[in-house]
Amino acid sequence: MVNLTWNNKGTERNKANSVVDFHSFQIVSSNKESELLNKLFWGDNYDVLQFLMPDYKNKIDLIYVDPPFFSGSNYHVKIEGEGGDFESLLYQDQWNNDLDSYLQMLYKRMMLFEKLLSKKGLLFIHLDWHASHYVKVMLDEIFGENKFVNSIVWYYYNKYSAGKKALPRAHDDILVYSKSDNYELNEIRIPREKPIKQLKRVMVNGVLKNAKDKDGHVIYRIVKDKKMDDVWRIPCLQPASKEWTSFPTQKHHKLLERIIKMGSSEGDLIADFFCGSGTTLLAAEKLKRRWIGSDISNYAINLCNTRLKKLKHKGDLHQSYELYSDSSDEKVELINSGFFDKEIKLKR
Repeated sequence: MVNLTWNNKGTERNKANSVVDFHSFQIVSSNKESELLNKLFWGDNYDVLQFLMPDYKNKIDLIYVDPPFFSGSNYHVKIEGEGGDFESLLYQDQWNNDLDSYLQMLYKRMMLFEKLLSKKGLLFIHLDWHASHYVKVMLDEIFGENKFVNSIVWYYYNKYSAGKKALPRAHDDILVYSKSDNYELNEIRIPREKPIKQLKRVMVNGVLKNAKDKDGHVIYRIVKDKKMDDVWRIPCLQPASKEWTSFPTQKHHKLLERIIKMGSSEGDLIADFFCGSGTTLLAAEKLKRRWIGSDISNYAINLCNTRLKKLKHKGDLHQSYELYSDSSDEKVELINSGFFDKEIKLKR
């Protein structure tokens, strides 16, 4: 088997007494009766993963992550403030052009993802041309080459490109890996552009054959849909959309709903440890899955919380959830200021 190597490769195992402790600082009650609480963590997801390990090892049924892409860019949001608008850094994706550091960041998290997944669990990791080829080899090592399920092409056909030295880049890669062979993929059928005439097929003694009428003529049918394949034609979310939050890496809800529908069932536990604008969590709510989310950005957590509370106001929040943070002085101060009790307006 081929292995990928880089400087300082390793799991960086922490001592047991160095695991960061997280505490609940807010509970948002649902519109329904439920004893279960979903969880939204503000903090470094590596700390969150270690904190969850004792209670959630082999318990999470689907993990979707949209990590930094090694794009060489930093991402900001513009905030509408009382004293005027201002810009704030969301997260960095430059790594001082050091691929080794980027790969090590992912590697030690992927090791923990594999441990947290249930026996039927699936990992969906969202990447692009910058690093997907490296991460594929990394995941072959962690999960096993035989646990590779698919490489899904998300074709976002309406993205503008002014480049002249390369063809316009119009897709991302979503790598899918399983914890074991016990997973199932739910069949999803999507509309065809035009209905087609197709031979009707039937199973006869275990063999698929053309169906025939009583006179021996083959039977045709008009088919308006088809089984979903590994190229997904879903547009990028546009700023003109009502769903747009001004979060720079926000994904279309149709993309996350398709992933969750395909890889899980009602009541399953979904996790997104780079949850950003919260689209995964909202899709999980809509599809009646339990969820865990985390992000390192206070603005991301505020946005997730705001979007989830709006679901509650509409009567669509199925389960209560808790917000968690560590007890660092900086975070306690921001929590006590009421930062997470109000909606922070992001400028379009």
